[in-house]
Amino acid sequence: MSNQKKEHHVIQECIKELKAGNLPPWKLENELLSKYGINEPENFRIAAICRQRFIEEKTGEKFKYIAISEKPYKINYLCRKDEFIWALDARDSFFKCSLCGSKVEALDQYGPLVENYIGGSENYYSYAGRIKVKGDIEKEFTNLLVYGTGLGPIGVTRGCFKINKLGGAIVRVSEYGRAARCNGYIFKSEKWRSQAIDLIKSNLPRIKVEMNKKMVEFSGNVSTVEFKRVESQGDFILYVDYTADFKNFRGHGDISKAVGYAKKEIEIRLRKAGIEYELSVIAQGYDGDLKPSPQNKRGRYASAEIRVSRTVFKRLLKVDPQKFISFVKIDRIGAQELGCQFYSGMGGEIIPAIYRAVQVNPRSPLVSSFQNIYTETENNDVVYRVELPNIEVGIASSREGLIPPGGREALRIMGVNTAREFAAAVAAQVLAGEFNLALEISRGKLYSS
Repeated sequence: MSNQKKEHHVIQECIKELKAGNLPPWKLENELLSKYGINEPENFRIAAICRQRFIEEKTGEKFKYIAISEKPYKINYLCRKDEFIWALDARDSFFKCSLCGSKVEALDQYGPLVENYIGGSENYYSYAGRIKVKGDIEKEFTNLLVYGTGLGPIGVTRGCFKINKLGGAIVRVSEYGRAARCNGYIFKSEKWRSQAIDLIKSNLPRIKVEMNKKMVEFSGNVSTVEFKRVESQGDFILYVDYTADFKNFRGHGDISKAVGYAKKEIEIRLRKAGIEYELSVIAQGYDGDLKPSPQNKRGRYASAEIRVSRTVFKRLLKVDPQKFISFVKIDRIGAQELGCQFYSGMGGEIIPAIYRAVQVNPRSPLVSSFQNIYTETENNDVVYRVELPNIEVGIASSREGLIPPGGREALRIMGVNTAREFAAAVAAQVLAGEFNLALEISRGKLYSS
């Protein structure tokens, strides 16, 4: 049998085992080495091909832009001066230590670029299993992450396997995403501030109509206008906070234009009415722009949960339910003691890894990474839930932000067609990673020497 035919046969056999669930995707490299005698570093290339082909068959989508590197592995190099080992992409041709400038020596040591590598030359993509969701969205998503060198993709994959076996994740996702901007005013008396509030409220119906016209390209609509009074050193401050709803767009630029219009219109009316103000500005400190706060209205709410009877929890997941619940409790209290307004474990790594994979707008997932974890018992069930109140994304490639071909390909392969589906996929993957991590810690299997 020729080498090409042998390789084709091995790939087909591995795909068959992957489909049957007999071969975990992260064990492909070892399977190729032990069963088929394919040594390092060639086993890394064939493992990546197997995972790509498996995903293509499961999703019906083809890889084109997320291509497998010719040498999809890393090589260890030694700097004898610093006694430091450099792990470099096999394509790297700069053989000097970045610390001291000495020439580094290649070692006969290889490894994967990332766990579960499936492609990518600059951003290394990992496969992280498939997750079934039900509730507000009924679908199965394929998980692609640009995670880094850690074991996160394997943890997400394992969590997906457990959740799918238990019937899938129950997701809740708000219909619209939100963008917010705020006008701020300073008055020298409560009388002027109260009169200003009455004037703004009386003009809001007409102002909102004009604001909506400025957001028509992205089907944006002003949904809420909130008033907040604050006193500071003799100043009477008024915040007028505008929130607009968008389906598949961020809308951040459009709400900015719309609120800029509202600011000018209100200033004209305040002056005509003789209402004196010291300052009228766009109040960036209150507008929810990249602020880590539970009051932040930016983005889209999403949650995912799993419900397991206490009996099944103990028998199938091999951990005492009360011990599991106590672990989540001690972690949440610990986060609160640090002054953190959110409790996040793996979510702070998984969410950025998804954004890097799909390259949607915005690229920065800072607000979206805010996460809360809950667990409780309900009707003899253990309920484990993650909530992400601020998933922000523009899913369409437009003047809001270009999504490169690799990002659009990742979205297609994942099965994500709308911003709402994106939020559901993110919540489900976070649930999978957090659930698996919590189980492993509760069993005492993690962090042991």
